[in-house]
Amino acid sequence: MDINHSDVFYISPIAILCEDWSGVKKAVDEVIAGGVDDFAGFLDANPDFIQEVRRTHRVLDANRAALDLFGYDDKDTFLRESNRLLPANRASNTQVLMAMAHGETVCQGERVLQVADGRAVPILWRASLPATSEGFDHLYFFAVDTTELKRVQAQLLTAQTNLSHAGRLSLVGELSASLTHEVSQPLVSIAGHAAAASRWLARETPNLEEVAASLARITASSRHAVEIVAKMRAFARRADLVPTQLRPQDCVADAIALIDHEAYRQKVTIGIDIPPGTPMVLGDRTRIQQVIVNIAFNAIQAMNGFTGPERRIAISAAVEDPDFVTVSISDTGPGIPEDVLPRIFQPFFSTKAEGMGLGLSICKTIVEEHGGRLCGRNGPTGATIAFTLPIAKGSGVDQPVAP
Repeated sequence: MDINHSDVFYISPIAILCEDWSGVKKAVDEVIAGGVDDFAGFLDANPDFIQEVRRTHRVLDANRAALDLFGYDDKDTFLRESNRLLPANRASNTQVLMAMAHGETVCQGERVLQVADGRAVPILWRASLPATSEGFDHLYFFAVDTTELKRVQAQLLTAQTNLSHAGRLSLVGELSASLTHEVSQPLVSIAGHAAAASRWLARETPNLEEVAASLARITASSRHAVEIVAKMRAFARRADLVPTQLRPQDCVADAIALIDHEAYRQKVTIGIDIPPGTPMVLGDRTRIQQVIVNIAFNAIQAMNGFTGPERRIAISAAVEDPDFVTVSISDTGPGIPEDVLPRIFQPFFSTKAEGMGLGLSICKTIVEEHGGRLCGRNGPTGATIAFTLPIAKGSGVDQPVAP
């Protein structure tokens, strides 16, 4: 059985609209002929232009899939309602007009349709444009309902957020011994200074100066304990990704505060080299902190029992790309076996007998959510894990902090 173009149009499972854009094309050509070189600038300077030229636009035909998408049984009814159902959409119409102005033959984008029952339906649309001015009276627009895709994307984002949160809780669990000791230090200090204050007060002639000094030390220790607990709570809480402008120094300092005691316990020194002129980055503070903590904690564990001449972690930041800051975390441990290196960021891959293999995988997801990339390599001594973060545009560079 022969199938002609008309048959293909009507039986296609993809929604297709045939539209007349010849009047719009004529108006665009007149603007270009009038000497306008910057058509995008022209549209910005003439915000009513799109609405005006769209009055010449008409929907000529719709296939069965398009009627189903809009919720109509009768084509004639749909065509009468098409101007209301498809009002001028600045983003989508700008894409079509820009393609016309530049002589492009393909344009596509996303928009939201209001269908017959009042629902908002997100779609992905695409159109092929003729190479000449002829043919704009019959443009075919293809549309795909992306409702299910958006739903799956939202579920995936939620799953990634939950996984990231679970990763932070896992890190808190692994660091629990060190964190408990970190909190116990100011508590022991408070008890000692309180006892000293009691002794000074119990004297026949109370030494109020010493009492005041003890109380000041108690206050300082209390603040220290509160700060430690606040940092742990902020790190462990569930929160949506909120990118803000951040100083790389602050991101590193937040992370080191959580692992510093563990490094001290394992006799690992941590060095930081972030030049004061390093640009600010755009990112979520807690998630970037999670990446640094995870990588640095892995480095500490890698050096556990290693008998090298030095047990050291070096954290640095540098601009190796005009749009990104690269944060590198290096250790002086045994390095990563070459056959293992390509797999370290894969989910559920771990070199630890008790490891779940999610730490670096979560780090990779977080970094990529920020538009950056994560990589690992071996150096002359030990391994380096590096990741990039986008530079916060218009923020300038970080200024030196007064000592």
